Amino acid sequence: MSRSLFLSEWERMWKRKITWLFLIAMPAVVAATAKYYAGHNLGTPPASPEYTWAGNFPVMALIEQLIVVFNVISLVLLTLSVTEEYRSGQIRMVMLRSFTAGQLLRAKWLAHTAVMALYFTVYLLFSGVAGLLFFKSHDYMQLFYYDHTVRVSGMLGYTLMYYAIAFMTVLALGSVFMAAAVISRTTTGAVGLGLGFLLCSLGFPLIYQLANRVGGLGMPAMLKYLSLTEIQYSGIAVMLGQAQAVNSGAVALAALLVCALYAAVFGVGSLLVFSKSDRWM
Repeated sequence: MSRSLFLSEWERMWKRKITWLFLIAMPAVVAATAKYYAGHNLGTPPASPEYTWAGNFPVMALIEQLIVVFNVISLVLLTLSVTEEYRSGQIRMVMLRSFTAGQLLRAKWLAHTAVMALYFTVYLLFSGVAGLLFFKSHDYMQLFYYDHTVRVSGMLGYTLMYYAIAFMTVLALGSVFMAAAVISRTTTGAVGLGLGFLLCSLGFPLIYQLANRVGGLGMPAMLKYLSLTEIQYSGIAVMLGQAQAVNSGAVALAALLVCALYAAVFGVGSLLVFSKSDRWM
């Protein structure tokens, strides 16, 4: 894949108003999240991991918005980049140049990855500022799945790791959305498939745990992390946790393998379908 093709796809993404709209909306999302947690603090004891301080607000802000905001942004951008361009005929124009379908899809994926990385960075920066503006500072704070408090100086590494893993899960889900965009002939179909997968991913842990409990199946609770949204909801915190009651290492290994499996299966599948010569006829 050439550098010029990647830059072309990067520029095409930023020519869409929706890409700029998502970026401009980040401060508003952070502000709304800060308002929510400020109200939540009123009924939460300061010793609770659910209590929000200036130091842990960037993580709390991401926990609140990761599943809905970032996943939906990824779905919309990939749908517009692939399905909408196919429907409008823009992809056919690119295919007339000396690039293969595989090169084009990889360029679109890398451009999408770069844009999502920018969104995560902007969100982190605004969350850091909002934390200092709207919440009290404290030298120690309690985190989820920790048996001890954490110094505010240790929150930087924790926060960066949390954002890095969250970014990885969004890319894993993005590979599914890419597959939906590739096989769909309309934007409505692509968005519908993507949202349908999100709903199934959200529902799987609940159904699995209910069936396991009611049916007495005795299946390991770890299997709930076959759901990417469950990894986002609780898995990241468990992976980074330091409590004796949880096996952080096992969860981390399972989550990483699941993300890699989704990325490999749906990524390769998308490439194979996208590269079919009769698709552009």
